[in-house]
Amino acid sequence: MSARVMELEEKLKPILAALNIGNLQEIIEDYLFTEILSRISKFKEEISFFEKKYQKNFEELKQEYESQPEDFEVYEDLMAWEFALEGYNYWSKKLQELKECFTN
Repeated sequence: MSARVMELEEKLKPILAALNIGNLQEIIEDYLFTEILSRISKFKEEISFFEKKYQKNFEELKQEYESQPEDFEVYEDLMAWEFALEGYNYWSKKLQELKECFTN
């Protein structure tokens, strides 16, 4: 830990103690986990919305869409759904990476 970080942690000791936080690493760890879990949750909500709306998974709707005349509403939903799936997968991987950082 750098001298500046150690100095900052020493200055913050009374505040950290009042918040029942052991050290700055706990703050960083808690913040990162909370932020990533929040993003995963938002993407999961959007995925669930589309699954309920269409009563299908993404791939089923995509195949159906590709075999029918173009429908702009379905196309826009597919693009948003795909973005939500990509975001969910991306942040799920980042969560795993974060867990590995703090367990080693």
